[in-house]
Amino acid sequence: MKLSSQDDIVNSLKSIGIFSSLSHEKLQCLVNDCKEISLEGGEILFREGDLGDSMFVVLSGALSVEKENTMIAHRSQGDHFGEMTLIEGKPRSATLIAISKSRVLEIGKDQFQIHFASNPQVLMTVLKTVSERAREDLVALDQGMRILRSEKKTNAGLKDLLNDTLNEIYIFDSETYHFIKMNSRALRNLGYEKGEIAQMSPFDVIAYTTKEFFVELTKPLRAGKKQEVVYKGEHQRKDGSTYPVEIHFKLQTTETPPVFVGIAQDMSQVQELEDKNSNLTFYDSLTGLPNKKLILEHLNSELATENRKNKSIAVLLLDLDDFKVINDSMGLQAGDKILKTVTERLLNWAPPDCRVGRYGGDEFIVILSGINFETEAAKAASELLRLIYGPFPLCEQEVFVTISIGLSYHPLDGHEGEILIKHAETAMHSAKENGKNTYRHYISDMEDQAKNKLTLEQDLRNAVEREQFELYYQPKLDLDSETIIGFEALVRWNHPRRGVVSPMEFIPLAEKTRLINPLGEWVLRTACQQIKTWQDMGLPFITIAVNLSAHQFNQSELVETIIETLKDIEIHPEYLELEITESVLMENTENAADQLRQLNSLGIKISIDDFGTGYSSLNYLNSFPLNNLKVDRAFVKDITSEKDATLAKAIVSLANALNLKTIAEGVETEVQKEVLRSIGCNIIQGYLLSKPLPADEATQLISSS
Repeated sequence: MKLSSQDDIVNSLKSIGIFSSLSHEKLQCLVNDCKEISLEGGEILFREGDLGDSMFVVLSGALSVEKENTMIAHRSQGDHFGEMTLIEGKPRSATLIAISKSRVLEIGKDQFQIHFASNPQVLMTVLKTVSERAREDLVALDQGMRILRSEKKTNAGLKDLLNDTLNEIYIFDSETYHFIKMNSRALRNLGYEKGEIAQMSPFDVIAYTTKEFFVELTKPLRAGKKQEVVYKGEHQRKDGSTYPVEIHFKLQTTETPPVFVGIAQDMSQVQELEDKNSNLTFYDSLTGLPNKKLILEHLNSELATENRKNKSIAVLLLDLDDFKVINDSMGLQAGDKILKTVTERLLNWAPPDCRVGRYGGDEFIVILSGINFETEAAKAASELLRLIYGPFPLCEQEVFVTISIGLSYHPLDGHEGEILIKHAETAMHSAKENGKNTYRHYISDMEDQAKNKLTLEQDLRNAVEREQFELYYQPKLDLDSETIIGFEALVRWNHPRRGVVSPMEFIPLAEKTRLINPLGEWVLRTACQQIKTWQDMGLPFITIAVNLSAHQFNQSELVETIIETLKDIEIHPEYLELEITESVLMENTENAADQLRQLNSLGIKISIDDFGTGYSSLNYLNSFPLNNLKVDRAFVKDITSEKDATLAKAIVSLANALNLKTIAEGVETEVQKEVLRSIGCNIIQGYLLSKPLPADEATQLISSS
């Protein structure tokens, strides 16, 4: 039975940000399907580590967010929490305890999927709220640490420790050593009631001590040689647990008979800070992982271990792709949050006999011991690629991060830690050069490959001058009319000695050397000439999409170049489509908006390529004049039913809301095609229709269709 009326709860939810976009009817439906929970003060809602299959909204009262019996945040009426457990599928990260009598609304996983996960706008609001709340909690923790450091400094300067009520104080008989009195802090910290201490002595609560020890310790006080003696050890609580203390003992001779006074300071936090400072030499301050120095020591220690027969070591060096772009465009705090999230994912993944460290900057290192390097290391690398490739929610933006991994092995690739890491780094650079988001094993001729790359760069310069390139065309199918409505132009390099060179090999090189600009102009002109050729042949008017690189898009004369090309070849702008990635738009949003408005005013169609795989803000979708969103093949390849198409469906829904069309890439099966049709996707392209075709075969395809 509900503890309050449904209408009261619905009205209270309307004032909360993440619910404000839901209609009154949907809120009624949500509340009706959810459970209302009443808590007494001190009652636990859930514990750290519990499976998280619900989120909660505080209807009244207040709750404490605690880790290791320490309050780290406060939740009161109108607050909500637990969303990230539903999104990430991970256990609870903290314990929630009612401070006073409270009521909360429990929203289950099914209701969250229906009302939040399926609605991109609402989901983005949830992620933004969670991120802001996390920042507030971090600020609170930082303030707490400053207070702690301030208290420590104050305590150190106090001359009269007896007046320091933050310490434990106990008085015991100078002959029997029985306790006479304890202050409330000592009783609370040790876990005893006042009536339990009468027959107890200090050696009952100070671990590893005896009466004989105390006789020796207090001799200087009895003899008047010292006013105070100090002992560092451990207090033992009633439950058997211990904590470090520093105890100052004095003999109070003004009492009859004389008594000993012990003033104990709990050193747990001080020791924690000292350990933290000493760990700075060996541990990364941001992630807490072993740093380069410690991980190398671990690796060399492993290599020096005797009796390593039939065992090997794999070194995996991970580097985040394009991390500098994220730092430059979104700020260092966003970059730090990504590094911390990557750390969490690596630690949650790490199998036994595995060490994880931060090698520096955006590089992480994983050391796997006692494995079959031919199978297990490659499997681990594949798992890490999938592990890292996932959404990183940052305020209103969602970042998809990829990594490049280099692998080396002992004993195959070396017997010293420095050599193995160096070889793993060489392999990692090879992975980056081969398109990123992949892994490479170290091979001895990688140095030769670096030399070959220099040769290839010179060949590429010659190829641009001699026009050794050819355009291939991949068709696009309209799912409503089942007709081919356009092509995407894809460049191929016919090398005179090497044959066809993969775009994955020469496009990154062209971008790095800025040869992408003359190459891009050639692609644009050739695609426009093909449009003109087909129109002169009397074939149906077909649109051709051309990809623009970041370097091309940032050219001040881009618009002028395109206008001149269209004018020279005499084709209408509506048959040209330009594909631009999210990252290109987000690098310089003001300049991008101006360029796109000029192009759009001409009638040229604009598509966002690989949508959802980069970092972006949904705001730009409204800011820029766009026509299409291209659903990346990563969201298409595993679709076997509408249930598997959650992300693709979210993109389609978002596009529909903004009056944009969606184009799905990488469609290879009829099942994928039909699922995409069922979720409202407009256009598809992929090997199901055709591989990219040379101009003559593309012409035949248009003619026959």
